Amino acid sequence: MNKRTIAIITILPLIAFLAYRFNYVHSDVDESPSYVGSDNCKSCHQTHYESWKHNTLHPLIFLPITDLSQIVGDFEQNNPLVTFKKEEITHVVGSKWEQVYMRVIDGEYYPFTAKWMITAQKWVPYKVHKWKETPASTKCNGCHTTGYDAKTYNFSEFGVACEACHGGGSLHVKHQNMVVDTECVACHRKPHVGEADIVVSTKSTVCGQCHSRGQSVRKDLDGKTTSFNFPLEYKPGNNISDTFVASTINNDKKGKNWWCNGVSKNRHQEFADFSFSKHANSLDDLRQKKNPHGGEKNDDCLKCHSQDYRSAKKDEKPTLKTAKHGLTCVTCHEPHGIDRNIKGNAGPNKCGECHLNTYATLDHKNNNKRAEIHFPCPVDKVSCADCHMPRIVKTGGDFTIRSHAFRIIPPSASIKYEMPNSCQNSGCHADKSHEEMSRIFHKSYPNYQLKSIKEVLKEGKKK
Repeated sequence: MNKRTIAIITILPLIAFLAYRFNYVHSDVDESPSYVGSDNCKSCHQTHYESWKHNTLHPLIFLPITDLSQIVGDFEQNNPLVTFKKEEITHVVGSKWEQVYMRVIDGEYYPFTAKWMITAQKWVPYKVHKWKETPASTKCNGCHTTGYDAKTYNFSEFGVACEACHGGGSLHVKHQNMVVDTECVACHRKPHVGEADIVVSTKSTVCGQCHSRGQSVRKDLDGKTTSFNFPLEYKPGNNISDTFVASTINNDKKGKNWWCNGVSKNRHQEFADFSFSKHANSLDDLRQKKNPHGGEKNDDCLKCHSQDYRSAKKDEKPTLKTAKHGLTCVTCHEPHGIDRNIKGNAGPNKCGECHLNTYATLDHKNNNKRAEIHFPCPVDKVSCADCHMPRIVKTGGDFTIRSHAFRIIPPSASIKYEMPNSCQNSGCHADKSHEEMSRIFHKSYPNYQLKSIKEVLKEGKKK
């Protein structure tokens, strides 16, 4: 037997072993991303994971009960609405404004008929006669869970976790493992190169998939129609499906969701308000109009007019021609909670990043020279948000959430539409009547015109 034959005989078992290990290691490789859970993100993204976990409310919006301390409702109150015991609760929804208590019946999550209003510290009735018509699988779970499957009603994780915003992470995890796993490193010496294996999008639709109110309807093969209170089959980074019919002032027949001046009355509508604001349209406005500060428009203007410009690395900045998005939700909201206190208000520093030179009103009749400072209240008493994002959105039994329409609501709107206004929300000027505050407001802003219902409805049709 010659040396060549001996070498072949010696190496064949090694080749066979390597082929076996290759097939074994790659046997579960699937090129379509699936959900793997947020714990798989923790090892590489610890700072973002810990901040999301402890500084945001997203992981707390739907949880199984592991400790009765998770239930904040006062069961010591002798309230006839509460016909159930704390020990009967298996799951809880909410942690800030209110808590809805759930139980599982035949594999489906259903609400109990009373909920605890955290801000008001009281019990109120909830779906008393319609709780059987409110299964969480079609009414809640598309926004309160991660990896929700509308066909099976299954989901990957309770609460809004990493993959709710970044998409299924299976491929991303596999590709990252390639550079550290002892059996992969021989071939995969560099990180995976090719199409992005995880979604990193600054589009407002990532938030809008849940911060919207409306319905999606799905017709099954057997002809059965099922209605869902959230967009179906949304993939982060895409537009919200055309099958989702959002609530608007035109289809809000009972006046539950919208004030008559076209801004949101109910929660879960931040995306709708923001989408038609000047902030969301800042890039289009820049391209269509002249530079409001004088001079020629250039790429530097994108610092305040484009979020993809703000987010891009220094050597990858888009231009006026290539930028895709105006300002988006993440312009003000760091989604992992790293740079914000969830109990704080939006201070002038955040607004001042772009509006530092416009704290005074432009006098358009006088060659755009600066007029007097435009806020009539002491700057140490109120923030920008108190006037431009007043608390006129109802939740928890009170008007406690800020509007995201970025519109001043004058006291005259309270008289005409019976709604809260910018001057008297959050306890400000509560000692004065609407009529008195309306006179004061129009003395400061004599040119302000309150839109008629006809004008609002006309705008609503365009939207």
